[in-house]
Amino acid sequence: MIAALLRKRATPWLLATAFASAIALPVTAQQTTQIEESFAVALIRDTLLAVNHANWTGNYTTLRDYAATAFHDANTATDLAILLQRFRAEKLDLLPVLSVDPVIETSAVSLDQRIIRLSGHFPLQPRSITFDLEFMNEAGRWRIYGLSVGAFDTVTPQVPVDTPPAAD
Repeated sequence: MIAALLRKRATPWLLATAFASAIALPVTAQQTTQIEESFAVALIRDTLLAVNHANWTGNYTTLRDYAATAFHDANTATDLAILLQRFRAEKLDLLPVLSVDPVIETSAVSLDQRIIRLSGHFPLQPRSITFDLEFMNEAGRWRIYGLSVGAFDTVTPQVPVDTPPAAD
């Protein structure tokens, strides 16, 4: 996934510390903060549109500058262009995420309330858009800390049609 590649040079000790803290504390302490749904949707859409604009223009410096310091320092604009090349090649347009509500599967806040993780998908036709995003609070702004975006073919369920019995 892109997230693993984007964080390859980020601070692994931070992730290890967060994991150790999560194990040491009871589950109830981890779930005290809820993310307002409308705010979560705004963060998701804002980030996906930033990715979309970067792909449209080929300018990944703005996407990089939009991110938290750790993400910015770990990824050059060229790194981002390479990692998102498949999206460009497929001409995947993320603009439809503005017109459909996302299905948010994970909505979590770190214990120190500095990192938000949001994952899920936008159920679109013919391809749904998946996301797994992390945001870090820096200077009062939620900035991109981890980024994984994908697409999959949406399967339309086949509903059997009841036909009346043939007349004899």
